[in-house]
Amino acid sequence: MKKFLSSLAAVAAIAMVLPACDKDNGKNGNGENGTGVAEAVAGTYEGTFAMSVSGSSAGSENLGCTVTAVSDNTVDIALDEFSAMGTMTFSLTANGVTVTETADGYSLEGTIDTMSGETRVTGSVSGTIGKDKTASITFTFKPGAMPMNITGVFTSPAASADEDTDQPSTEEQANR
Repeated sequence: MKKFLSSLAAVAAIAMVLPACDKDNGKNGNGENGTGVAEAVAGTYEGTFAMSVSGSSAGSENLGCTVTAVSDNTVDIALDEFSAMGTMTFSLTANGVTVTETADGYSLEGTIDTMSGETRVTGSVSGTIGKDKTASITFTFKPGAMPMNITGVFTSPAASADEDTDQPSTEEQANR
């Protein structure tokens, strides 16, 4: 009986250890080259932020969007200060946004619960960042007691070949 219980305990211990060795193929925190997916999307993006209220355009601005890695699969996103509907100025952040690796890049999903000056801003954020560093991030937010949401879509083009350190510049190619 002792031998049976010892064998059973050994099998149970092995069964608990084997799942820890499962390969996750980058889906749970390991992005390209073994780094966390948050590190793969971290950076400052320059682009256009187009806003709408109830489906009507509320203007657009060129601004920056900073994505900061917080953990292997979590980022904080901060937009540069912008004007909404000509009279309100906002600084918008979303903390603890979840990053998931997809076939074409990375998806982002999170909530907004922040202060912009003395106004509480709540809402959601979702979008994608491609492996080529294109970004399309939608911020749906409600400042204070405003009765309707403002939707803002930040889009940033891919990094140029000159910005990609893995690619030689046009000048380097010409000198070969």
